[in-house]
Formats: sequence, structure tokens, C-alpha cells
Amino acid sequence: MKSIYYNSWLTGYKKPFGAVPIDETVTFTIVCEGMVVESVFLIVQKDFGSTFEVKMHTMSSNHYQESFQLSEEQGLYYYYFKVIYQEEHQLKTIYYGNNQRSRGGEGQTYEEKKELKPYQLTSYLYEDRSPKWYREGVAYHIFVDRFYNGNKDGNVINPKKNSFLYASQEDLPMYIKDKDGEIIRWEFYGGNLKGIIQKLPYLKELGITILYLSPLFEARSNHKYDTGDFMKIDPMFGDEETFKKLIKEAECNGMHIILDGVFNHSGADSRYFNKFGTYSDKGAYQSMESPYSNWYTFENFPESYQSWWGVKDLPKLNTEHPDVRSFIYEDENSVIRNWTKIGLGGWRLDVADELSDDVLKGIRQALEETAQDAVLIGEVWEDASNKIAYDKRRHYIEGDRLHGAMNYPFRDIILGLLQHTLTPKAAAEKWMSLKENYPVEAFKSNFNNIGTHDTKRILTALNQNKAKLKQAMTLLFTLPGVPCLYYGDEVGVEGKEDPDNRRMYPWGKEELGIQTVVKELIAMRNKTTSLKSGEFFPFSQGHLMGIIRLISKKEFVIVLLNTSDERITLETSAISECYGLDIKEFLKENELDRLLIEPEGIILLKKELEQELSAISM
Repeated sequence: MKSIYYNSWLTGYKKPFGAVPIDETVTFTIVCEGMVVESVFLIVQKDFGSTFEVKMHTMSSNHYQESFQLSEEQGLYYYYFKVIYQEEHQLKTIYYGNNQRSRGGEGQTYEEKKELKPYQLTSYLYEDRSPKWYREGVAYHIFVDRFYNGNKDGNVINPKKNSFLYASQEDLPMYIKDKDGEIIRWEFYGGNLKGIIQKLPYLKELGITILYLSPLFEARSNHKYDTGDFMKIDPMFGDEETFKKLIKEAECNGMHIILDGVFNHSGADSRYFNKFGTYSDKGAYQSMESPYSNWYTFENFPESYQSWWGVKDLPKLNTEHPDVRSFIYEDENSVIRNWTKIGLGGWRLDVADELSDDVLKGIRQALEETAQDAVLIGEVWEDASNKIAYDKRRHYIEGDRLHGAMNYPFRDIILGLLQHTLTPKAAAEKWMSLKENYPVEAFKSNFNNIGTHDTKRILTALNQNKAKLKQAMTLLFTLPGVPCLYYGDEVGVEGKEDPDNRRMYPWGKEELGIQTVVKELIAMRNKTTSLKSGEFFPFSQGHLMGIIRLISKKEFVIVLLNTSDERITLETSAISECYGLDIKEFLKENELDRLLIEPEGIILLKKELEQELSAISM
């Protein structure tokens, strides 16, 4: 019986593992048994470039090996194997490539080349390490208008025209729209920068070290993604002096601030576009002679113009134009440089897909020239290693652009696992695929989330199942990457999609049981080296999900989640997946066979150097 085997996750078949720097040499080994092999070829294609076909050397009667240098600069390579063999005195060809799910690891044979799925191999410029404070931190995402009003009288400062205020914090968010679906009345709760300053003690007690704030610049909306003036803090939130005070007070409490940067578009009601005549400046909408006329692209002036996803309230900035680039990041007093130099920890770039690689590189350069220890992350919803946007392969995480991306793929895996649309084995495979595709430092620097202002609240997504919520939180704080908690998720805030997911934080009415669990998880991550920088190995056994975060055999954390409603006994002989670590032997060495996990239960096992292995059940 003929058999071909290759596994991209095991260094016995591909060395080194995963993504590699440019000019690195990678060694491939494939096993062909039960067949009379004439020759074996390694086929490598540079993404949208040259194809190389190399004959592999015979290492033994059934092992074939070849080394290949990635000399075609950064980017993606795709590879597969071609086996020519004899059968019934005829030469035949069979192919071996990635599995049908394109997840990496063990592949499969293909009779027809046209059906073949190649393996991905990422090549990057250099080890692009993010700042330590970010990489080892715990973030908290604040939607500023919905967090806390710091005014003593509770009044909203500088309320806007054509808006309404809520009578109480418990009122549910809503929009008032016209017949065309356009929002004509924005609603506000009154959260502001003073409120964040006053709640810093709470955030410190929670264990937060990074504050990720929704946009702060002047804008008509409550969310501020429709920027009106990039150089001015929205008066409803406060002013520049208050923002500087927040930065200073946060620093005193051991926290850095990441600001949301919205540079793909502005608001129609902005100083630069000025559709409604709000500003004294002559905007691009008002005149072709405006100093901002080249900042936008008009198909038919003035009513037809490019906008973000067709939303006319968000006219798209022409970020390829030199004037726009100068304003955003190149000039000494550009937006990036101006705000970074007052003490920002870094930026999260909104809709990074919409910004070219050149723009991302320019922003990164400006950031590094302004602050030595700042971070740059981007909003990318898919696997950031192979994303194609606007018919172009993107190079977000290959060096000198983003340190990391928002990790929506991890969120999808967590929800799929807990909603039972993914088996633990499938979840482990998906995690391994991302680990393989991302450069090591980018993988460590991904911004992990289980909820944002663009998604359902995690408790709502899990149908109010608090046991599953605890499991989701456990994964958030134990998986590789930087965990980011969406405000209120730690106290059981619910909500469907926008605007319901943007409810006011329920001060005085928190779900303290959930909060206690989250505090414990954050404290564990903050003081456990394995969870901040340990190697990552997922495994599975039926409905049991397992994760190992490993520094050494003497320092590690093991996470066990029972995703079923029945008791499960951990049996090492039944573990189905081992990725680059002999997990069965590792668990046996620590006498973990026959461990019992309760329905929808969690067990965390922790060992630190000379300490004994300890277990926590949640």
C-alpha cells in the first residue's frame, strides 16, 4: 500500500518551524512508502512570482530531503511535492500538498494538480519585537462616551447640536435614522476623560496596564470615527490639558495609552470636507479651490465622492496624496507626531486594510522617530499573514509596519469552540495554522479580543451561559498575544450588535462573580512568565480542549477546558493531536493521567521552577 507523509508542524519534516526571515534556508523531508519511487521534487512558488522545481535527495530507502533558501525577499512562498513512481511498468505522478482545510500540519495526496492546495511559508524582514510593556501587558478597551462621566454634577459638557442625552445609565442605546438609513440624531451618555481619570484606581485594581481608547478627536458622532478635527480633543470629552493629565495619571498607575487612529477617512462634517458648513475653513465639498480639495476623490463634484464602504458621512481621504501623508505622519507637527510626543504609548489603526503598505510603513517610521518605545497595531479581521485587500497581498506583519494585528481569528476560534461549531481538534488545528503563518514576534504581539465595539457582547454571544463566559475569559488570558478586555465584559454587560454593544458601564450594578474570576485570571497572567512569553502547544481529546504554555519542563501552565455537559477524564492515550511537543509524555511526566474535569469546567495547572505543580479549578 503506497503511503506519502509530510507534516509542516514537525521539525522532522520542515525545519525550522513556521515563518522564517528572508534568506533563511529551510529543510524539507518527505516520506514515501510502499511504492517504487523514480524521483521526488519540491515545488516552490514565490507569491505572484517565480516557480522553482528542485529534485530532492534520497536520504534512505523512503526518506527524501531538500534545502531551499528563501532568497526572493519578504512575502509568501507556496510549496508542495511531486512524486514520480513506477506502477505496472509505467511512470505515474502524484502530488502531495496541504490538506483540504488549508490548515497546515499533516497534508494529503492529490491525483490531479489542479485540485492541489499548497502549503504557505511566510518570509519576513526581521524579528520585529513590540515594546515589552505592550507585549506583557493587559489591555482594556474603553468606548469613551459609555464609560464614566467625571463631572461632579453629572452634567454633560459641551453637548452637541442635533443630539439627545439619555435619562439614565440603564437606557439602551439607539439611533434615530431617516428613511434612507442615515443617522440624523446622535445619542450620548456623557462619558469623558475626567471619568477615566477617576476610574484609574478601579482599572489598576483589576490589573490593567494598557488603556486602548476609542477615538478622541472632535467629531459629530458618539463613536468619533467620523473625525471633524484631528488636532482637537472633542469638547464633550474634555480638552488637551485633560488628556495630558490622563496620560500622566495613567503612567503613575503603571498604564500606557493606545489611541485609535482613523486615517482612512474623515467625517463629512469636518474641517477638511465641511459638507454642512460647520467650520469657517473652506472645505473640499464647498470648493475645488479649497486647500483640502486634493484630500478627497470626487467622481462628480460635489455630491459624488469616494467614501468608506459607500457611507457618505465618511468621505475617504486620499492617503496616497503627499499633502495628506504630510498631515497624517510626515510633517514635524503631523497628527501622529503631535499626539505621540505628549506621551502616547502607541496607536491602533482603524481599517488598516484601507491603508497601503507604504502608508503603514510611513506611520511606523514617524512613530519610531517620535517615541522609542511605542507600539503600532492594526485592525485586520482575517489571518494577517496572507490577507489580500484591493487585489494586493498585504505585508502588515513582515517587519517595519505593524507590530501586530487585532486577533479576530482567535475570537472566531474561541466562539466556535464554545458554541460547538468547532471541535477542540479543529480549534487546535486553526490555532496551529496561525502560529505557523505568523512571524514569532507578530504572533506574540497580536491584540487578542473576545468582544469589541463592532461585535456582539461575549456574554450575549454565549447565550448568557456564565460557565462558558468563564471559559472564554480563561482562553483570552492564557492564549499567546496581548489580551484586551472590552469595557464591561468583566462585569457581565450584555448587548447585540451596534449600537446595543455600546451600553453604559453599569457602575454599582456589576456582576461581581464574573468580575472576581476576571481579576484572578488577570493577576495570574501578570505574574506568570509562561502566560506572557511561553511557547504555545494546543491539544485535544474529544470534547476536551488543552493548552500548554511552556518556558521549560520546570516552568509551564496547562489549561484544560471541558466543552461538554458531561464529566471528562483526561487520558493521555486518547489525546489526538501533538504539535512539536510530545504532549502525551509531558502529561505523564507530571502524573496528569486520569484527571477529572467537570462539565463546562476549567482546570489550570501551574508550575514555576522549584515550586510544586498546583491546580486551580474554576
